[in-house]
Amino acid sequence: MKVSNIALPIEPLSVNDTISTTIDLMHSRDIDIVPVSDPQKGIIGAVTGMDLLSALQGGMSITDKLQGCLSVRMSCLSANENIDEIPETVFPALVLDKVGNVVGVISQHNYVVAMQAVFKEFHKQTSSIIDSVGNGIIAINESGTIIALNLKAKEIFGIGIRESIGRNILELIPNSRLIDIMNLGKPLAGQKFEGPNVSLVVNYAPIIQDGKVMGAVSVFQEISSLEDISHELDVVKGLNRELGAIIHSSYDGIWVTDAEGLVLDINEAYERITGIPAKEVIGRTMQDLVKEGYFDQSVTLNVIEKLKSVTINQVVKGGKQILVTGNPIFDENGKLFRIVTNVRDITELDNLRNELTQEKEQVLKYRTELTHLRSRQIRDSELIYRSVLMAQIVDLTIKIAAVDSTALITGESGTGKELIAKLIHRRGKGSKSPFISINCAAIPEHLLESELFGYKGGAFTGAKKEGKPGLFEMAHTGTLFLDEVAELPLSLQVKLLRVMQDKEITQLGATKSIPINVRIIAATNRNLSKMLAEGTFREDLYYRLMVVPINIAPLRERKEDIPLLVRHFLDEFNRHFGYDKSISPQALDKLENYSWPGNVRELKNVIERMIVISQGEEITLSDLPGFINTKAPFYRNVAKLKDAVIETEAYLLSETYKKCGSWKETAKILGVDRATVFRKAVKYNLLEKKSHKCD
Repeated sequence: MKVSNIALPIEPLSVNDTISTTIDLMHSRDIDIVPVSDPQKGIIGAVTGMDLLSALQGGMSITDKLQGCLSVRMSCLSANENIDEIPETVFPALVLDKVGNVVGVISQHNYVVAMQAVFKEFHKQTSSIIDSVGNGIIAINESGTIIALNLKAKEIFGIGIRESIGRNILELIPNSRLIDIMNLGKPLAGQKFEGPNVSLVVNYAPIIQDGKVMGAVSVFQEISSLEDISHELDVVKGLNRELGAIIHSSYDGIWVTDAEGLVLDINEAYERITGIPAKEVIGRTMQDLVKEGYFDQSVTLNVIEKLKSVTINQVVKGGKQILVTGNPIFDENGKLFRIVTNVRDITELDNLRNELTQEKEQVLKYRTELTHLRSRQIRDSELIYRSVLMAQIVDLTIKIAAVDSTALITGESGTGKELIAKLIHRRGKGSKSPFISINCAAIPEHLLESELFGYKGGAFTGAKKEGKPGLFEMAHTGTLFLDEVAELPLSLQVKLLRVMQDKEITQLGATKSIPINVRIIAATNRNLSKMLAEGTFREDLYYRLMVVPINIAPLRERKEDIPLLVRHFLDEFNRHFGYDKSISPQALDKLENYSWPGNVRELKNVIERMIVISQGEEITLSDLPGFINTKAPFYRNVAKLKDAVIETEAYLLSETYKKCGSWKETAKILGVDRATVFRKAVKYNLLEKKSHKCD
């Protein structure tokens, strides 16, 4: 089928047409791409449904002209190309004639409909072909379910096609060997099959796809008694050929004699190992060959005498030592019929043994190295790293965990401060006690005190009659993690300091204090030193928290962790969504060189998004978000790292807001909380711009 067969003819729109006109055209014609022309220049590009959606999300109006959302680089196909040779990812596309004029378009929907038609026609032709064959055909899948059955098979077995498809083969033909053939993975020709009122000759073969057995197929026909004899003769000949092929393709030496010790056959491997030519020994007896010095002793004669398998060391003509095992073969009456001897070069065995020993040593070395790497990279099930910076942080964390000192974890948003806090808890003395976490920025100020300290019944309007324990009480003998501690109001900072000093709390509405034993771990992404100078954070509380400071480096300063984190999140989301996607080296390189202002949280969000929206089995550069795939112009005149960070944050906030139109969505995309986004938007005067509205 040619491209021209499914192309939809369409007149190009003018670059001066509106988005609304384009949407109406796409809807009426059921297409998702339209060519666009310029009155002076002719065809200058095209616009797709995704282009229009992006334009509208970016702030354009449906009354705006197409100039602002035009794609100048579009997929173009020749009208004479074969549609089934074109990958699906090319669509939507423009269709050009021989001289390059646009004669139509093909949408993804057109392509899918065309492929369905091609498949139906192919299925119809295939069914007609197998129904025209004079032999019966039955095929099963890997679970033994019948997937194909032609008219001749229906006639022979007296079964209907519709009631057979989807049923297990053994339900309809109990003595079928199809499942055996599938498990064997090899074809079996000329097999006699006896069924009720039917005698057949059957050829079986496994169905192999991409090197894997996916089912089995049988082809059969009815035979007369004379044809039976002819067929059995052919089968014997085939078996002889097959046996000969097996013997002569073996890497081990094989020596075959009859029950009297007459040499019938030896393979090329035996000649190679022993240096004895086949023409010198075939047709002669083992007794004569031993007398003439071809062997110092015969394993064949030992088998004839003992009627069981025998293994010996044998010296052959020329002095070479080999290891031989003779195996007896008995006929259906239990009489000795053949002796098959397997030969191995002892020198070769010694070499293999030495190689195996070396391989075991190498495996042990790799296992040791892997264990070491795992101990460094994954000290905890939730910590993924390989950088020296993170290794130092984790080592410090584990040391701190052994004592009950207060710890303050600092670092940018998304660096994993809570994971470090949990690691301290799990490695500490109170690991079996509760780990209670609270985000101080996520709870309104008027509720925060009751959450931390609890309250007595009737302490305030809306309070529960029975009261409520606070988080300090819930974390008793364990750990209380105060995330975003810098967001605590000054009034609560005083109370927190008193709890840390006195080791007791007083519930709202209570008169008696409650003793507590709680390890406090705090975290913040704010500059507490600056807040001290501004008077928004208490100096005494600061030094009380700063007993053991832990600063987590941002992801951009430990880029060697990025590939490991990417693979970890790929595995996690592949399992979650049931995919098996990978990432191209080019895309991974882009991720490594991005600054990641949202750190690990942003990286995780980006990986999840790419897993969900990418079309193929491999995430490529085209699947990356625009803010990663495009080099942003925010380092032009920056001389200091601090200034670069400021410009980067301002640029990402502004550009992300332009794309989504919502500060809430901006926070979600960048992997930070809404309060952080608002604070930085105010800091960089982004809320004052006309294009940004507070939401």
